[in-house]
Amino acid sequence: MSSFTRKSSRPILAIALALSTLAAVSGCGAFDLPQARPCAWLDGASGDPGQDGPRTVVLVDRSPSTRPGKTPALGKRVPDWAGTLLASQQLAPSEIEGGLLSLAGFDGTRATVDWEVDRASVAAVKGNDTLKKDRWDARRRCLDERLRQLSTRTPGTVATDVLGALSAGADQLGSGPGRRRILLATDGLANTGCTDLRSAGFDGSAEITETVRRCRDEGELPDLKGAEVSLVGIGHVAQGASPSSPQTAWLTSLWTKLCQASGASECKVTAAARTRRADSGGAMAKGEPEVRFPAVSERPAGRITTLTLPGSVLFATDRAELTSQARGTLDAAARRIEQLSPLSVAVSGHTDSRGTEQRGRELSRARAEAVRAALVQRGITVASARGYSDGRPRCTPEYRHGTPDYAAMACNRRVEIAVSVRR
Repeated sequence: MSSFTRKSSRPILAIALALSTLAAVSGCGAFDLPQARPCAWLDGASGDPGQDGPRTVVLVDRSPSTRPGKTPALGKRVPDWAGTLLASQQLAPSEIEGGLLSLAGFDGTRATVDWEVDRASVAAVKGNDTLKKDRWDARRRCLDERLRQLSTRTPGTVATDVLGALSAGADQLGSGPGRRRILLATDGLANTGCTDLRSAGFDGSAEITETVRRCRDEGELPDLKGAEVSLVGIGHVAQGASPSSPQTAWLTSLWTKLCQASGASECKVTAAARTRRADSGGAMAKGEPEVRFPAVSERPAGRITTLTLPGSVLFATDRAELTSQARGTLDAAARRIEQLSPLSVAVSGHTDSRGTEQRGRELSRARAEAVRAALVQRGITVASARGYSDGRPRCTPEYRHGTPDYAAMACNRRVEIAVSVRR
């Protein structure tokens, strides 16, 4: 009997030892198997913010502009924040091991930044290469699930405050030793505080400089000293018109300058983002103050129909070369001109009042000639191309009590196509 007991106890002991080893590797308790709770590591107790390992903060923009409506257009694609963030090297499983990880969604105020994952301690995976790969893949699946939950959660406010989110992220990082990183996914369309873009012109470095100065003077810049900061997805919206390529470049430059002014040791700002097909019937907050981009417009008046193409849709700042992304806009303009059955077509370039008059004439004329050449390539006969500098402003005044109105200036930086039609 005793021999049977000794023999039968050996496999039981072996199983117990194996389970204990597996639990130790995964970071779970002895009776909390990873198969039962594979993502328990994300809900662990908060770690010591002063430890030496890397500290990583991930913030997800859940504001209304990043979310589809209840009945999105067929084939509509929207930002995939989870996929975008997981593609970042900063969230590679090997990069966050031995450190602390925090995850939160944000919208229009710092007060609604709720830490879904609050300084979770990420234990290093042990074992052979095969076991490590399996464990890392499991952690990626956990992160994917949690990030998707964050990005689809109902916003707490109907606004977007990117600087507020960065400030909350800086507080979460603390100031101890080790690498400190913030990874933030956002369309960049802030509509509150010193970065309110609802009256922005999205064209020109002067407006960026003024925004940074205003944020500094108003004390809204976060303290990011020593932190590595990455903003991804700039310009990717789920609702409303998307920015043109030059407008997106302007947005990217704005957030880069704001990041640098906040003292970050590294600032990486990019428009790169993964997208997904929009789900229908999703819950969505309404009423967010909309950030509008200068767009092509049409204005009939008697026998003349004028198509207005904002400079920020076609050109980089202070340049007269058409961007590669301007092709679609010019294709649409050419089609519209053909529909009007024109008697004649004239192109005129316009600038704002900054700079010398000579520079304004040169730039406006060069831009008009560039559009004229593009229309000719598309089979449109153009009678003339002229540059008027700032002599025919469309939006006034450009200065209010000595302060530049950048939206008005952007309105005046344009190319107009006057199409004469029969009546």
